[in-house]
Amino acid sequence: MSAKSEVFAALTATGIPGRHEAFPVKKSPAPPFFIYTMDSHGEFMADDSNYFELPRFHVELYERVSDAATEDLILDACRSFGPVQRTGAWVESEQCHVEEFDFTYHHQNV
Repeated sequence: MSAKSEVFAALTATGIPGRHEAFPVKKSPAPPFFIYTMDSHGEFMADDSNYFELPRFHVELYERVSDAATEDLILDACRSFGPVQRTGAWVESEQCHVEEFDFTYHHQNV
């Protein structure tokens, strides 16, 4: 299973709907929902070779109001892959709260 599919499986196991990159225009569900992207492949190279990759992911959780229980579901899913940086903000144009989670994927068998 790829890193992207493992992360998506962990996030959707929370019961919160989500997509990679974006929902189709005018097809997003009512909040809460998440969007995730792979920011980079995190290649580690030396001696003209790729030794391994540590992909970096960014997850955005959209909510009408900040809800600690919902945020903890996503946080726990992200933490299952490694340490997480977290930030939150109110998005005036969308009239919603967005909580952002950034982490580097570490496969459990590494």
